[in-house]
Parts: sequence; structure tokens; C-alpha cells
Amino acid sequence: MTVGVRRFRSVEEMPDPDDPADALEGLANACAMSRASGMFGHDVRAARGVRRFRSVEEADAHRTSWESARPDPVPPLE
Repeated sequence: MTVGVRRFRSVEEMPDPDDPADALEGLANACAMSRASGMFGHDVRAARGVRRFRSVEEADAHRTSWESARPDPVPPLE
């Protein structure tokens, strides 16, 4: 779904805001889709925070060890 940008010359030209019930319905749909995404096996999360590495090799080794610990390893990029 794509939402275009609409510009208005004055506030009077703007449409009335959506009904709060519509916003809650959209939130409920987003939560349902989030739960459904777990069926595709994409529920693995990385550890929180920022990691710093002294070299690219150290960062690559960390990524490789993290990927090998996952139940469904990520295929390498070509």
C-alpha cells in the first residue's frame, strides 16, 4: 500500500481526521500481521544495543558466529 503526499493551501481544504475507531482497527490489523509473520520463521531477534568492533574481520567473525547459532542459518550473499 502506498500513500501519496497531498498538499493543501489552507486548513479549510484539509479533510477531517479519521475516526479513532478506524485507527484502532488499523492497529489491530498491524498486530495480527505481526503475529502472522511468526509463521514464516522470522522471529529471531538480534541482541539489543550497539556493538563496536576493532576491525572488519572481527565484525565478520561475530556475524558468522551469530548466524551459525540460529536454528535456520542465513544463506551467504553472492
